[in-house]
Amino acid sequence: MIITRKLSNLLIILSISWFTVFCQETPGDIVAGEKLFNKVLNKDGKTCADCHYFTEPDSLDWNPSAPALASRVMFYRKDGLGKFFVAPEGKVLKQAHDGCVLSEIDEVNIISYMASLNTELPVPKQPFKIRLILVIAVILILICLSIDKRRFHWIPVLIRKIMVFLMWVIFIVIIVDITIAFNRAKDYAPVQPIKFSHQIHSTGNKIECNYCHSGVLKGRNAGIPAVSLCMNCHKHVKEGTRSGFFEIRKITQAFEDSIPVRWIRIHNLPDFTYFNHMQHVKIGMLDCTECHGDVKNVHIVKQEEDLSMGWCLKCHDTRAVDFSNEYYQIYYRNYYDSLQSGKIDSVMVSQIGGRECGKCHQ
Repeated sequence: MIITRKLSNLLIILSISWFTVFCQETPGDIVAGEKLFNKVLNKDGKTCADCHYFTEPDSLDWNPSAPALASRVMFYRKDGLGKFFVAPEGKVLKQAHDGCVLSEIDEVNIISYMASLNTELPVPKQPFKIRLILVIAVILILICLSIDKRRFHWIPVLIRKIMVFLMWVIFIVIIVDITIAFNRAKDYAPVQPIKFSHQIHSTGNKIECNYCHSGVLKGRNAGIPAVSLCMNCHKHVKEGTRSGFFEIRKITQAFEDSIPVRWIRIHNLPDFTYFNHMQHVKIGMLDCTECHGDVKNVHIVKQEEDLSMGWCLKCHDTRAVDFSNEYYQIYYRNYYDSLQSGKIDSVMVSQIGGRECGKCHQ
């Protein structure tokens, strides 16, 4: 009886294992898939790897990267790659895949290769920091000149003192420079989860900045538009003129899954700094380009200014207050009367509190 029960349990386990193996998709050849990815040509003589890059370029490449394709492997395993080559949808895909022919085995192998890829682009190497090497060298020289005096007895005392003085000057200059640059990120341009172009949306499609960043007229933060706002247009516009369906599909997928797009913020101020967009845009009448650069005409947005205190104060010192605003006429009556009488021709922002610490550091 016990032996029979054990045999029954063993048969059940074997049946489950057999069923699992039988139902599991036949894995493709990763090595063969990699060769195909670097070999299959379209009519223009370009391979998959030529268009679907592995390292983020400096300029915006509208083709999806290889890691981006890898993130959609689950859909490719379900639907296959045939529809992207045999009957591709959209002008962009038709032109890119024209002339490419894949067999079913080729499809399986390429999908397996893509599944083996990392879904994140490699982090670019940081530039060589000469200042760090220079600081270490200065410290070592100071240590040698201060401690091991006997070994450097052949160097005149006056020369040694001059060298020590120069080393300290170099060290202090570097430390001050690093301290000033701390928490500043000029030219910062992170890779965003979706290839969004302000040039296409703002200049090409004539969409006002305030439509997406409505917070500039209401309060402190400009705000990042919700996916639902993007869908006001993209429930109708499914294909991009440069990116095809791939990038816009990320928007529609996020909307269907009720998942926000994780945009990477570019312009960041320290927590101890207070800045109000409404005060500057609606009341101060500043244009977006004065702080953010010519965003309307670029594909990749970067931080144009260092957003330092000195940069802000320079603006406050040189910008005249617009006294056509009734707020200033009421609360700064003396300045308004002087302007009306001709005693003064302008009032700078710094004269009405633009240099008070408490205005920005609350």
